[in-house]
Amino acid sequence: MPLGTPCCVDSDKLVAVSNVIETRLLRTLAQATSPVELAILEKLPVRRDARLPPMLLLHGATFGARLFDLPRPGYSLMTQLASSGRPVYALDVRGFGSSIGGRAMEEPPSCNPPFAGVDEAIDDVVAAVDIILARQQAARLDLVGFSWGALLAARFAGSWPGRIMRLALYAPMYAEIQSAWLDRTTANLGAYRMVSLAHLVDRWNGDLPAGDPCLYREDDIPELLFEAISSLDPRASSHMPRAFRCPNGPLADLGRIRGGRPLFEPGKLTMPTLVVRGADDTSSTDADALRLLAQIATPDKRYCAIAPGSHFLCLERNRAKLYESLNAFFAPLDGKRNEDLTLP
Repeated sequence: MPLGTPCCVDSDKLVAVSNVIETRLLRTLAQATSPVELAILEKLPVRRDARLPPMLLLHGATFGARLFDLPRPGYSLMTQLASSGRPVYALDVRGFGSSIGGRAMEEPPSCNPPFAGVDEAIDDVVAAVDIILARQQAARLDLVGFSWGALLAARFAGSWPGRIMRLALYAPMYAEIQSAWLDRTTANLGAYRMVSLAHLVDRWNGDLPAGDPCLYREDDIPELLFEAISSLDPRASSHMPRAFRCPNGPLADLGRIRGGRPLFEPGKLTMPTLVVRGADDTSSTDADALRLLAQIATPDKRYCAIAPGSHFLCLERNRAKLYESLNAFFAPLDGKRNEDLTLP
């Protein structure tokens, strides 16, 4: 597919799901100065397709792994991907969701610098990949990163290419200077911030074209997302209005990116790679995505812009197009590549 050519997906229908076991919560430790306890969501198919490697999903700068598994039919990216016959996992980076943040997340935010940036979080990805490959007796996995998670995924894939079969960067941000983002991400950042429902809605609406947000999403999806994330923070109800803690390390990373400083090297990405974004996304722009695509080393690379869709396409009315584009890219492997899936 030529660089910059948007992909097309024919069907608007979500896959009917009957081949998926309910989500399980796994625990593991990331090795750091002091070990960090991490949470990983696991969703397994009833009928496994041996041609499909396990898959790991990495979240963005605000919402943890539950973003990919909302408790409503048709709103779980994990379920849609697992229904093809692959094990699917989603990591809560330290301080997010069900992962423990430790002292930095317990003290007042001003007591510590931004927590859980890419240089710390990469240890979490290493730990998650280790446990996934061991559980599935696999040599490689497919990796998907969303927003800041795309940065994290690309950093890992470039450092450990032998452990990644295929890579998808959904709504990536690479090196485009955006002064508005600099204002948001460089001013007096503490270890974490508090995110209320109003903040969530403002962030999402800020990425939508002017007009009625209901054209892009169902009315109650912001509330459903907020409830899923805030219910994991035992301190959320102690704030008025209710709000959950969110590490600021990823926000600081995005500030560096928006100052024009890339935080990963696309020239190290040698595996098949998909860059996919909502066509209306103002955070992950077309120009930045094409700049990134041109610098990715592998010749096996694709670009997909899905319209309509914002930065949070995975939860919008047109999400089926995203689900289908990912399933198409991560199709069952045949021949030599299939032989590389399992450990000798």
